[in-house]
Amino acid sequence: MSVVIRKIRTALQREYQRPGGIRIEEAIDQARHNLTGLAEQCLDRIDLAIAVLTEMTADPGRRPTPAELRTIHQLINEMLGCCATVDIEGLPDSLYAVGRLVGALMAADVWLEGSLTPAVSLVRLVRRNAVPPEDLRTLIAGIDQCAARISAHTECTRDPRNQA
Repeated sequence: MSVVIRKIRTALQREYQRPGGIRIEEAIDQARHNLTGLAEQCLDRIDLAIAVLTEMTADPGRRPTPAELRTIHQLINEMLGCCATVDIEGLPDSLYAVGRLVGALMAADVWLEGSLTPAVSLVRLVRRNAVPPEDLRTLIAGIDQCAARISAHTECTRDPRNQA
């Protein structure tokens, strides 16, 4: 048996190795500059998404439709993408937690009244830097507990051994 080892060169490697090419430090600086330029647009997109989420979850007693849950999930994913350009402490963790909750709700046939409204409020407060880090960890843990309970209930009701 023979082994073939191939060296693969990336576009960045070719660029910085050619005469007059770009240095790695310069490429990183340019990337940072590009991200900084996008930050204001991303903040606007995050604020718009939070406004839409707040409106969609304003009535804690109303269960969102499956299409609305998909829209909520898409908005969370969009905001997570924007987090690459802005540095808001705790926002990515909060969004991941809300995404886990929405994922659990999408798979569930139960609705815990008011399960999304506090989660969206948390994202809104984190965006405004209004939640201390130690409190944020506790609040995210609470959202994760809610998601775990919903998931556990869903698994329990789908397990044929639990059907009488």
